[in-house]
Amino acid sequence: MSGGRVSVDALKSDLRSILREVVVDGDGRIFYRGVRYIFLDQDLFMSSFEEMMKGLGASMKTLLFPFVELSGYTVAKQLMDSGVPPERVIEAYAEYNNPRGWGLTEVVKVDFEKLEFVVRMYNQYVSAWLKENVKDLDRSFPFYECSWGYSWVGVVKAALERLGRPRMRLDVKETECLARGGRFCEFVVKGEE
Repeated sequence: MSGGRVSVDALKSDLRSILREVVVDGDGRIFYRGVRYIFLDQDLFMSSFEEMMKGLGASMKTLLFPFVELSGYTVAKQLMDSGVPPERVIEAYAEYNNPRGWGLTEVVKVDFEKLEFVVRMYNQYVSAWLKENVKDLDRSFPFYECSWGYSWVGVVKAALERLGRPRMRLDVKETECLARGGRFCEFVVKGEE
C-alpha cells in the first residue's frame, strides 16, 4: 500500500508475514520482534472499553487519549528509527496497523506544508463494535469520540519532530464516524506553526 486503501489480499499477506516472525518461548509467552504480544477477543476488549466509558464519562478524553497519542508517537519513532523517512511515516504507520486488526486504512492526504493529514479507517475496531452493539450511541455515550484519531496526532508529531519542525499544537477532528452511521472513520489532523 502506498497512499491508498489496502486490499484484503495485501492484508492477508501482511498478516502471514507477521505470523512467520511470531515466537513462542519455553514459558508459553508469545513474542513478535522481541516484544511480548497477546491475542485479545474484541468482545472482551470492548466490554472493558464500554465499562470505562460508563465509569469515566467525558473525562475519558483527558485520561485515555494522551496514552493513545503516545502509542502512535512511539510506533512512528520506531518506524523512523528502522529507516522509514519521516515524510512517509504516515503511510508506514497505516501499513503497520492494517495487519494488526485496527481497521483497513487509507491515507487520503499528507501535506507537511499546509500541516494537514487525512486518514480513513474502514471497519475500525472500536467503532465497528459500537455500531453493532450499542443501540443508541448518542444517548448512551453522547461524549463519544473515537480515540484512534489521537494515535494519528502522535504519528504526525513524531514526523514533524524528526523533520526538525518546531513543536506545535495539533488538533484532530473525526469528520466521519462509522459508529455514528458513517461508511468509515475519517480523521483530519491539522497544525499551525
